[in-house]
Formats: sequence, C-alpha cells, structure tokens
Amino acid sequence: MSKSLLLGLMTFLYSTTTMAQDESASVICAKYRFHQQQAKAKVTVADPAEDEYDMLHVKMNLSLDNTSVTISGDVTTTARVVASSMPAYVFELNDQLTIDSVKINNQLLNVSTNGYVRTVTLPSPLLQNAVFTVQVFYHGTISSGTSFFSTGIRNQLSPTWGNMVTYTMSEPYDSRDWWPTKQSLTDKIDSADIWVTVPSNLKVGSNGLLQAVTPIPNGQSRYEWKTRYPTDYYLLSISVASYVDYSFYAPLPNSNDSVLVQNYIYDNPATLPFFKSQIDSQRQMIYFLSELYGRYPFWEEKYGNCMVPLSGGMEHQTMTSQGHFGTTLTVHELGHQWFGNNVTCGSWKDVWLNEGFAAYTEYLFVERFWPPSQAYFYLQDKHNNVLLYDTSSVYVNDTTQVDRIFDGRFTYDKGASIVHTLRFVFDNDSLFFATLRDYQSQFAGKTAQISDFKTIAEQNLGKNLDTFFNQWIYSPGHPIYSATWNQNGNWVFVKLNQTSSHPAINLFSTPVELHLFAPTGDTMIRVYHDQASQTYTFYWDRPMSGLNIDPNDWLLNEFGQITKDLSLNLQGADMQEIIVFPNPAGEQWHVKNVREETNLRLADLNGRIVWSGKTSGDISIPAQGLSSGAYLLHFHNSSVSKTIKLIKQ
Repeated sequence: MSKSLLLGLMTFLYSTTTMAQDESASVICAKYRFHQQQAKAKVTVADPAEDEYDMLHVKMNLSLDNTSVTISGDVTTTARVVASSMPAYVFELNDQLTIDSVKINNQLLNVSTNGYVRTVTLPSPLLQNAVFTVQVFYHGTISSGTSFFSTGIRNQLSPTWGNMVTYTMSEPYDSRDWWPTKQSLTDKIDSADIWVTVPSNLKVGSNGLLQAVTPIPNGQSRYEWKTRYPTDYYLLSISVASYVDYSFYAPLPNSNDSVLVQNYIYDNPATLPFFKSQIDSQRQMIYFLSELYGRYPFWEEKYGNCMVPLSGGMEHQTMTSQGHFGTTLTVHELGHQWFGNNVTCGSWKDVWLNEGFAAYTEYLFVERFWPPSQAYFYLQDKHNNVLLYDTSSVYVNDTTQVDRIFDGRFTYDKGASIVHTLRFVFDNDSLFFATLRDYQSQFAGKTAQISDFKTIAEQNLGKNLDTFFNQWIYSPGHPIYSATWNQNGNWVFVKLNQTSSHPAINLFSTPVELHLFAPTGDTMIRVYHDQASQTYTFYWDRPMSGLNIDPNDWLLNEFGQITKDLSLNLQGADMQEIIVFPNPAGEQWHVKNVREETNLRLADLNGRIVWSGKTSGDISIPAQGLSSGAYLLHFHNSSVSKTIKLIKQ
C-alpha cells in the first residue's frame, strides 16, 4: 500500500495553533511550496566581465524609512582584479534606480546602462592583483512586489501586528534591486560595513554586530553594523521598523563561550510576550545544532532575528528575517547558518546543500525533542508530499525558474528525505554527523558543490557513493516494493520485488529494512537489494505472522502487496542446506554445500563489500583483519538469493 497521503506540514507542528504567528496563509514556512515568478533567473553573473574582479569589502551608507522602498546613499566596494587585466568595471543595479555618480579610485567616471547591467570604462585597464575601490552614489524607488520571491526590497504592513516594515530579500537574484552588486555565489564578500540612516523612532537590523547608533541632525539616527565573516551577496540584509531589542546569550557546548542572540521584535505591547517562550528556545536550538554540526559558525558576532511581514523566513547571515517564531521555522533558518551561510552552495543547481539539509535540521530537532509519534508523522509528511508527484530530481537542472530552485516538493521535502536515506546508508550516526562536521570545517566561509560533499562522505564512509547520488540526487523517481514470504520450520523466505516510479531509472540499489512479525517478538533485518526480484533466506526460530518493508521510513518509497506464499520455500530449497561454521569466528568461516555458479559477497553493515567470490561446493572465507562485529554473507545464483549473518570475534 502507499504511505498515507498528508499534504503540507501538519498544523500541530507549528508550536502555536493560532494564526497570530502567520502573516499569510499563502506561504507555509521557510519559503515552502510553490512560488510563481516570471523567468528572470540566470545561471551565473549577468555579464562575464563581473568575474574579472574579486569582492573584498562593501561599505554601505544608505537612507531609508519604513513607509516606502525609496532608497538613497552610496555603496563603496573594494575589490581585487583577478583577470590578466580589467578594462571596465561591470556591476548590477536595478535600472529604476538612478546613479548620480561613480568614482573609481576616487576618480569621477561615466557609467553606461544596459538594463540592470552597469558598465564603467576605465581610463586605462587595471592589471591583475590590483586592489581598487568603487563608490556608487544612487537613489530611487523601484516597483516593489509582495510575494516571497518578488523584489529585493519591499515595504509591507504586518496584517497581524499592524507594523510597517521596509526590508530586503535578495535570494536568489535580487540584491541588485537595492545595492550595486555582483551576484556571484562563488565570490563571497570578505567583510561588510552596513550603515543605514533612519528616523530616530525606528531601528535597523542587519548583519554582524551593531557598532554604534549615531545621532544625525533633523531627528535621524545612523545604525552602524559590521560583519567580518565572508558573506554571499544574497545574505546581506536590512530591516527597518519600529522594533524593540530582546537579546540574551546562548551557551555553546564543550566550552565556557556563548553567543549573542539578538531579536528585533515589533514594538507592540503584545508581540514579545506572545513569542517570548519560542524565542527563548533558540538557546536550546543553538546548543543542539552546535553539537551536531560543530560550533555555531558566527559565534563571535551573533545570531539574530528581525520580524518582517513573511509567513516564512529568510536566513540572512547572522540576522534571519522571520514573520513568526514557530519551532520548525526557527530551527530551519538557524540550520541555514551552517548549511547555506557558513558553507554556501556553489551554484543554484546544488541548492540541496542549503535547503535539503536545513529542512532535515527540522526533523533532527523534532526527532530529539518531540514525542516519537510526531517525529514519525513529520517525516512521513515530507515523504507523502514527494510521492504525490515525484517527477523531478533533487538536483536543479534548470535554474532559470526560481520556483524550481525553491520547489517545496523536490528541493525541500525530497532533499530532506534523501539526507535521511544517506544517514541510513551510513548506519552509524557518529560517523554520519562527523561527516557533516568535516564538511562544515573543510568549506567554512566558502562555497561547495554536491560533488564536494560527496567526496567527503565517500572518504569518511570508505565507500564509493556514485550509485547513491546518481539514483537519489540526480535522477527523478523512487522505488516501489512488493513482497511474498513464507516460513518452513525455522527457515524464513522473503522474496522482495522492485519497480521504479519513473522511467529515468530502472532499479534502485539500496539497503532495505525488513520487519518480521511474530507473536513471541519481532525482529528487524537489513538486506541489500539490487535486483528486480531477490529472495532472502533467514534462520528464525519464531512463528512468523507478517512482514513490513522499510517501517522506519529510511527510504522514499511506495509498496504494494505483501502476501504469504506457501510455495516460496521450494524456490529456496537449494539454498537451505548451506552450512557456515564456526559462527562466531576468529580466523575464518567455513562454508559447505554451495550450489554451482553461486556468487558470494561478504559485507559490513554499511553495505561495504569486504570479500567476494564465485564458487561451488565448499569454501573458506578469511576473517582475520576484519573488525569485530556483525557481517552479512550474501549468496546469489540464477534462481535465488540468501543472506546469513556472521559474527567476527
């Protein structure tokens, strides 16, 4: 039968049941579900000339308020030439914004405009490794939208709390709507100073640490933020509103250190009391995720949140923009500080590295702190959303459509499901989470592609993962299982059949759990399935009453009929008399009565093959040199397969 259909994330998973925490019913959480937008996306920078320089520092000096998206001021970019020579400086800025002047190395130069691509021809080319500064003065008001992926700057009223907010949302291609930028994922900005002048009754939230609030004439104040961590272009942000600052410190594991948690909450008497307990839970979240993934990567600055009129959130580095503080939303965006911010996907094709792991972070928190039944249904809900219409890969083949990059079904739910499957393949949580920490450590402050993560996973697991990534990440579809079973005395026979939901892949090769039921006690058996039809034989001295496939939802799969077949033992009779001794063994196992032309494979519980052969009759399998523990000896010939569990002392 198919896993039961549950559309969307169940409402009880959102900490508070009232709509007061949601700004709109159209978006559920963290950019989930489909978002329609015209095809304005691009795969890389708008003009190849932008790759001729490397951004080092950005200094913003802007003026805003919370009544419109009108912006004015200047942005100074310090960069280094990486091409052999650079004859022109090319950047991106919305063509509805007027450039007043541009200075390069303090020299006033002309700028030409071709849509949002702006070009400044230099008096003479700058040579490789030359460091230069560009100061762009500009002002204007763009046509601002209100949907999740509409424009890079918007002004909105919170329908729940009544606050007007001006805030930025640059992901994936919209930083050009509010500052002169280079939108390259692989060119992180080494550091930034973000100064914003606003009316003195407002506050400004942004990246890094607040250095000062400087009074300016005519009832203005300048908020001066600074970050010294490498930051991708779309992770810089500004939020302007009437806020109150609710801050505290969160302890970090294995040290006496702590991190500032700074929250800008709407300045209404009821808002902070309504969310306070949920906001306080960020202490627990930061501690827990630091244990899993390594210390919170920006701990020397802060983790923060600015309330904005969103029903979801956006993981701006060190200062997430959120509409509410539902548990799974908050832990999702916090998870992005590791997966997406500390290590950023190297292309939008690889967005699984951001969103798949952040979505799985939700499940890890639920698994650890919520009742087991809620964790089970939470994961099942993600599976069911994918199984409803599993027609695409996790890997994004077309980044010209923003709604495909951030597709809730494939990028988020299927992405999280495949992280869960990879954890199952590891079959060792210590090793699995050590791999995630290694990934964070090796690519800290950098960008990575899926192939980079795959390399680290293979090194730690000691196993080639080509098959796993090809079938689960780069291909659409999922396996569909059915089974028959029988028991003859103490021998159990299970015939497992597989088809695929999509013609792009015929067969999924993967470990599978089989749950055998008996009135006197159940057992769980892990097998490796790589044939369209495969029969397994087990010795079990309990009266079997039924069977379930993948009961813990490790795999994204459907299953059909599971029936008892009284003839199945005859099909496996030629394997019944195989004898393996001694078991446990110290030096070697002796195997007798092997049928002619039978393939043998000895695998550890991670599925790694440690010995293989093809033989008939009797054979000895070496045990010396193997680590102590359990192994699975697989027999396979033209008619039947069998698996015996062996123990190495």
